[in-house]
Amino acid sequence: MMANSWKTVPEICADYGIKDKTFYAWADECRSYPEYRDAIICPTGKRTFIDEDKWQAFLRFMSEKRRKKLLDPHLREEE
Repeated sequence: MMANSWKTVPEICADYGIKDKTFYAWADECRSYPEYRDAIICPTGKRTFIDEDKWQAFLRFMSEKRRKKLLDPHLREEE
């Protein structure tokens, strides 16, 4: 791991137990939110780094979004 909490795609896949196809699908979604877009760093076409702190914030956001989606509609209105 790099000193600045950045990781490579294979490191993220190994650490989070996901396949690279899953990572790239999530990364595409991550890039669609301005507040999380800078979690994915692509300085060249051959290198991708992930700011793990921001990546984890994105995963928490997605988890909360999913939780709210699964709530009963009446409960959603109360929040």
